[in-house]
Amino acid sequence: MGSILSVFKISFLSLLLASSSSCTGEKSTASETARARQTDSRSAAPPPPADVRKQIEAIGSSIPFYAGARYSDELSRRDLVTLKNQYGSSSEVFTLATDDSFPQVWHYYVTYLSQFRAFIPPNPYPPERQNARTLQIGLNQAMQDPFIPGDALTSPRQLTLQLVESESRPRTLIRYIITPQPISTPIALQ
Repeated sequence: MGSILSVFKISFLSLLLASSSSCTGEKSTASETARARQTDSRSAAPPPPADVRKQIEAIGSSIPFYAGARYSDELSRRDLVTLKNQYGSSSEVFTLATDDSFPQVWHYYVTYLSQFRAFIPPNPYPPERQNARTLQIGLNQAMQDPFIPGDALTSPRQLTLQLVESESRPRTLIRYIITPQPISTPIALQ
């Protein structure tokens, strides 16, 4: 009976060792690391480069910037090719990206723009046949008659804000499109 007990102990210990060696805690460490990165990206995200922010603030100092977004030169170049074909060679685009959800970014911009009496909040639910959630706002038209005197956008250059939900990372794209004339119709975004 003693040999059976010792065989049982050895089997139990080897099973215990095998199970503990396969469970190294990597899953919890990876999730903690991802959570820390997400927290860091929201709190310590660098603002758009100074020259991009300056170019947009030259149009109006009260133009909102989402704190968790970062400028993406690669996305801006890709979008610029499309927009120059669509709106002319004098159009410019600055694309910012964030891993925050579309509803979170949408809420920030809609809440910020609500301080302007000319802004009409859009419906938060997309049309039935629309696959991706998007928002396009002509900031020159929306940022009029502010509650804070002097915050109206009066530049002759037109600034359009586009929010686009992405199916991959980054989750939300924020485009500032500068054109010589207002963009009259919403563009179809994919």
